[in-house]
Amino acid sequence: MRTAIHLNLRVDPTQYISQIREVPRYDYIHLVRQPKYMVDLSLLNEKVYYLNGIFSAKEFVKKHNPSLLHAHHGQLGILLLPFKKAVNLPLVTSIRGRDATLANQPVGYVENMKLLFERGDRFFPVCQYLADKIMAWGCPAEKIRVLYGGVDLSQFKYRSPQTKGTTQNILSIGRLVEKKGHHVLMKAFSKIRDKFPNATLTIIGRGELEEELKNLASKLKLGDSFRLLNHLPKDKVREHLVNSDLFCAASLEAANGDVEGIPNTLKEAMATGVPVISTTHAGIPELVTHKKEGYLAKENNIDELAAALEFMLTNRRLWQRYSLAARSKIEQAFDLKKQLLQQANYYDELLGGSR
Repeated sequence: MRTAIHLNLRVDPTQYISQIREVPRYDYIHLVRQPKYMVDLSLLNEKVYYLNGIFSAKEFVKKHNPSLLHAHHGQLGILLLPFKKAVNLPLVTSIRGRDATLANQPVGYVENMKLLFERGDRFFPVCQYLADKIMAWGCPAEKIRVLYGGVDLSQFKYRSPQTKGTTQNILSIGRLVEKKGHHVLMKAFSKIRDKFPNATLTIIGRGELEEELKNLASKLKLGDSFRLLNHLPKDKVREHLVNSDLFCAASLEAANGDVEGIPNTLKEAMATGVPVISTTHAGIPELVTHKKEGYLAKENNIDELAAALEFMLTNRRLWQRYSLAARSKIEQAFDLKKQLLQQANYYDELLGGSR
């Protein structure tokens, strides 16, 4: 069995643990930049090492005999270039969203990324949209392999949508940051409240915009029809998802240029059978075809999103068709098991075949 050395931003359950620890045919070494990024100590084991504690890359590689390096973010690929040079191992870099933009990046970021494109061996953007972005920056097309993030279908079981029900519970899940578009969703929701007085909107997440969103809710007079929840355990979040009528991801490009790849929460809603509304932002149209697996509105457009909410709440008869098509799309192209196998196959291709 070959071994891959992985470096990700921090160690917590949201940070691609499956793509590090569950890749078929590959053992792992999990690098963390320094102890403060070891966020979830339950994930600490004998295969975790601190990059700032490795004094000789050559000695480390000699001891562990890895076959490749995998950085799970563009900035981390740049960080691993000296390591790669010292040990002459192939370097794979995942591209996940912000790392394909200039959003909050250090001076010289594009120049460093161009160096990474030159010296790195493979790039795994999480959607074709990001693949096109890095090609525009100069990444050679032959080094790119799109690798969609997958959903663990054993954790997200399909249930039929409530087409005969009377509840109108809309849910959104995601960090409280601008690119998630929660402020646009709240304004769109306020526009349809007169037509749908029993509708509710719940947003689950935490982040820098929490106070701003609470103030917006007061300004829009959303009252009891709106809830902003955070600090919820995973099983409670899943419970809210199963009990919701519609899921909305109002993703948009932030003012600083930050973008999504494809939101995992959208995939999880589709896997669960919750009808979805989203936007034409970034890689989302690769997941959702308008009026096939869900409904898409233009990003950062309050009126279009309000129309999307109204359309879906008015046409419950379409929910079953949309949700079955959505589950099928997830099973075909976004199943975690299949995507991990694809990742292993991409590794094999880079290393000259399986063994």
